[in-house]
Amino acid sequence: MGPLAALAMISLIVSGCVHVISSSTRQSALKGLTPLTIIQDLETYTGRLVLMGGEIIGTRNLATETVIEILQRPLNRHTGRPKSSQEYGGRFLVRYGTFKDPYVYSKKRELTVAGVVAGTQTSLIGEKKYTHLVLKNRETYLWPEQKEYADYPHDYPPWWYDPWWPYWHRRPYHY
Repeated sequence: MGPLAALAMISLIVSGCVHVISSSTRQSALKGLTPLTIIQDLETYTGRLVLMGGEIIGTRNLATETVIEILQRPLNRHTGRPKSSQEYGGRFLVRYGTFKDPYVYSKKRELTVAGVVAGTQTSLIGEKKYTHLVLKNRETYLWPEQKEYADYPHDYPPWWYDPWWPYWHRRPYHY
């Protein structure tokens, strides 16, 4: 029984660390780059496959394609999920040949993309001109929205609380 339980535990741990981009794409993609780094040496990277991710800023549907603007964040090397950190490497655009619903691909959702460097595009952010890196999508993963634990009364981790807390807290005699 011991070896079987250990095998089950290991398989659960390993399955929780599966990368969302296929292994063949990851092996051929350049990793750890930022849009600002690529723009500085665009000739070297044009046509190369890169792996990036971040937080969606906006989604625009044009007549023949969808363009998603992303604020780049470093990726977790095991899962590929963008880290929620203060570091970022600029903004980039991802072009899709198909329709992407702006309600689904909405602001602040996290996205991991494997795409081919297709050049740059200049646009305005406020009154400032900004040069975006442009990727042509090869593979994308839209992460599920993370739940906030704002209902809890204190800053303890979620497992600290009684699972019935939301139920009994709503009773009138507890106010």
